[in-house]
Amino acid sequence: MELTAGGRPFVHQHSAHCESGVTAALFRDQGFNISEALVFGIGSGIFFGHLFFVKMVGLPITTFRGLPGSVFRKAGKRLGAKFIVKTYRNPQKGMAELRQLLREGKIVGLTTNIYWLSYFPNRFRFQFNGHNLIALREIEGGFRVSDPVLEHPVDCLTDDLERARFAHGPLEPHGRLYYPSQIPPNPDIKKACIKGMKDTCNMMLRTGIPIFGVSGIRFLAKKIKKSPQKLGFNEACRHLGNIVRMQEEIGTGGAGFRFMYAAFLQEAGELFLSDELKRLSQDMTAVGDKWREFAVVSARIIKQRDEKEETFAKAGDILLACAAREEALFKDLSKIVRKLKA
Repeated sequence: MELTAGGRPFVHQHSAHCESGVTAALFRDQGFNISEALVFGIGSGIFFGHLFFVKMVGLPITTFRGLPGSVFRKAGKRLGAKFIVKTYRNPQKGMAELRQLLREGKIVGLTTNIYWLSYFPNRFRFQFNGHNLIALREIEGGFRVSDPVLEHPVDCLTDDLERARFAHGPLEPHGRLYYPSQIPPNPDIKKACIKGMKDTCNMMLRTGIPIFGVSGIRFLAKKIKKSPQKLGFNEACRHLGNIVRMQEEIGTGGAGFRFMYAAFLQEAGELFLSDELKRLSQDMTAVGDKWREFAVVSARIIKQRDEKEETFAKAGDILLACAAREEALFKDLSKIVRKLKA
């Protein structure tokens, strides 16, 4: 058990996803016990987008989740919580305010770039501006932090944390910090789940933008099929590898968060006593397995194993199958949600 700057006990829990894990921990600190899966679903964490015009280390970004910060903001709003979110232009001001909040006894969520967090081994560090953690208290030369993807709280050097909070590049965090200031004693979880599911269905089915949602999966599938001819084999492999890394590493929990959303649907099914939601949970698990199949085939393509069997065309076809299954699933979910009562 860890202590916060205010002397309160803090129980660190390993999580599948950094932002939903941080959000659940911040809520628990306020006395509201909620699972990471419910936070993820209420906060509409699952998404898809292929941002071919935004590059990270020279490669297009493929995202399997909403913008960094959106899970906390949406979950907090839908649960009726009051919360604070701040960004800074000046790193010194951002670090000074963090210290002040910790002195006041608060624990604080931070958005960082994982590359500059030296408590991670070098092989796990890469440029990504959407990693979340909790600052618990200041220590000599740094801060004690609860990073939800690790087993235990760790110490982070002051210079490292400042650099991570104010890193440059796509989706710059600008020193973002956040925390709930008040949570109602009895939040309406059912109502929050309904809002989260409706929003997710809209994002996956009805954005009207071909690079987002189910349309975005199909867009990427067709692009993958053509990539060896357009980019050359080696460059096409680099692009494919980056998609898989986004899916399996940045999409913590695996399969681009599909297993996490299945866990949410299972909990929601128990909450609403809905066999239909529990069935969709099983369907989403199967979709996650299909995404995993895509990752395996992609790895074999990159390593040039079974070259006749494992092709870019096959990888693209698997994604088209994922798109078809997700379209059917979210259409079913949209119909089910309309019948649910808070």
